[in-house]
Amino acid sequence: MLKPLVTIAGALVLTVAGSGCVSMAEYNDLKARYSALSEKNMRVTEDLGRRNAKLELEVEKRLAQLQTKDVMLDAKDKELAAAKAIKEEIMAKFASLVPPEGSSGESDIEIGSNWIRFSGEVLFDAGKTDLKPQGKTLLLEVARELKEKGFYIQVDGHTDSDPIKRSLGKFPTGSNFELGAERALAVTLMLQKEGGIDAAKLHMVSWGEHQPAEAGNKRKNRRVEIRFTETDPYRVEGEK
Repeated sequence: MLKPLVTIAGALVLTVAGSGCVSMAEYNDLKARYSALSEKNMRVTEDLGRRNAKLELEVEKRLAQLQTKDVMLDAKDKELAAAKAIKEEIMAKFASLVPPEGSSGESDIEIGSNWIRFSGEVLFDAGKTDLKPQGKTLLLEVARELKEKGFYIQVDGHTDSDPIKRSLGKFPTGSNFELGAERALAVTLMLQKEGGIDAAKLHMVSWGEHQPAEAGNKRKNRRVEIRFTETDPYRVEGEK
């Protein structure tokens, strides 16, 4: 009775094999490969998701940068336009200090977009550091305008290249730096004490003979320049 059963079982195995079915070992192998591919597909999907998210973040970052640049450029344009308007207004008001075109001789006062130059002897007598009455009147008019606008101010003292002679006793070193500094100080104190400008907005510098306005023109090189800006030129970025 056993032989027929074995024969039948063998026939069944041959039938299953012939019908395309796989063995348990093959099935397990396929299952393992499918699982491995599924895991790999999941990792690839996750990686693509991360890359996509990174790309989206980068795009958003670039867009934000472009928007920031646009805002900054727009703000800069407005700032420049406002500064130009203020400077034009200042120049128009200070223009009354300048002699009309065609007048004889060189002008003792020149005006730029953010500076006023008092040259010659308009503020001081030769070799002196005491302001002349005429100079005080001019400086008070300038101070009124600069204070109204809240500008930061730098006063630059310049001299010609001649050695100090008339006031050598006051400047024992004979350095034009001393003369330039004393004149810049006199103007600075005038702007502060009588012009009412906040001392925290005032700076002074002496260039002596080393920054001539015009080579060989001693009269023009003996000068005091008042420079003004809306922001403190000596403030370090990020400093409180």
